[in-house]
Amino acid sequence: MTKKVAMTMKTIVRVRNWVATVVIGLALLVPQANGQEPAAPADNVSMEVAEVSEILQIRIAAKKGQVAWGDILRAMVRTGQFNDGALKDKLPSGTLDLNLDSSRFVLIGINAFLSPDINMRIVPGDAGQDNAHLLVKIDQAAIREKRRNLNRQIREKLRDPAGELFGLQLSEGWQQTDDNKALVIVIHGFNSSPLRFRKLVDTFQRAEFNSGIFSYPDDQPIVDSALLLSNELKAIAAKHPKRAIALVTHSMGGLVARATVEDPELDPGNVTKLIMIAPPTHGSLLANYSFGIDVLDHASPDPQRGDVSRWYAAVADGMNEAAVDLTPGSHFLRRLNARPRNPNISYSIILGTGARVTKARLENYRQQLKSVQSQSEVTSLLTPHLDATLADLEEVLEGKGDDVVAVKRGRLEGVEDTILLKFTHLEALQNENELEGHELYESVLTRLRK
Repeated sequence: MTKKVAMTMKTIVRVRNWVATVVIGLALLVPQANGQEPAAPADNVSMEVAEVSEILQIRIAAKKGQVAWGDILRAMVRTGQFNDGALKDKLPSGTLDLNLDSSRFVLIGINAFLSPDINMRIVPGDAGQDNAHLLVKIDQAAIREKRRNLNRQIREKLRDPAGELFGLQLSEGWQQTDDNKALVIVIHGFNSSPLRFRKLVDTFQRAEFNSGIFSYPDDQPIVDSALLLSNELKAIAAKHPKRAIALVTHSMGGLVARATVEDPELDPGNVTKLIMIAPPTHGSLLANYSFGIDVLDHASPDPQRGDVSRWYAAVADGMNEAAVDLTPGSHFLRRLNARPRNPNISYSIILGTGARVTKARLENYRQQLKSVQSQSEVTSLLTPHLDATLADLEEVLEGKGDDVVAVKRGRLEGVEDTILLKFTHLEALQNENELEGHELYESVLTRLRK
């Protein structure tokens, strides 16, 4: 594309956005038809999502041919699982008359600004029926992909050239050992690092296993991490076709491994064992609140990391994108869990039950949340989502989870070798002084020696 053409395209986009902005502004000034008062907001908003295409359809029913702007705002609020009732008197006045040509002009302007990912159109009512409605279509998959592409570009622009190198870090001299001896690779999880599992790798070596760690930007989209792992394992398979690989994973590392070996295009074909410790197979409710944890993790003092490089690390780690994949019901998890297990791999899952919050304490949190609902507009807006989370938060419930992953969300269909042990998520084989004799370590070692 020539420089002149590029400038012309930019000018067209600017004009389009300017026109759309003006039209949207005019929309707020559209007069009420026949001098009628705005239609009172009612529970006339319905939503449905197509699982395959991820198209969210919002229908906002009209009242006497009019849709209140307040109802449109309420619908947008509901897409974020917020309590639209908390808006009360803060909803804008006015209506969009679905029968006026000016309203169609307004929607043309709005769609020019929001398309192709968001589209609004008027659906006329049946003859003699007052069932006209405004249909809003939101392409969630397209929006997610554009956001990730933008984040990927930002990472590439801001990546510290002297920063962390990702990939396999294997024990010295493993290439010279017998190819019939399995190579054990540890894969860390979300907001973690290879350093936290260095002692585990050293302990495997003392147990006479060739071992190493797979390092990756633990907060980028999981599929990107799976591609990196696939390339690394395929490189080993090319040079050492007889070398078997055993993967020992912690937390999200199990999802990275499965996204690799259960995808026919990514499967390197040399993995024979997959031992997953605390995998969030069906996500974790705590993923909804991971942004603050991620910032805290990278902002915390580190003697080996300067102030600027901490933020480079946060960017390189993926800008919290993996947390989207870890949310229960996410597009990534639905696709991953719909795949069959790899028949050439022996699977094992070890889940923790060491969470320490009692059921009574969790219920007390819910009651406290309800008591402050009327005292804060922000709290009132978030209360339904927070209450639903607390009602199902087995991740932190004693005997039901490990503080991060709930037992019921860690199980995987088709994996018979699933055991429960009493440990917490952050205790799991990370920098333990003595791993030998530890119940969790011995359980992993037993499976590696089978």
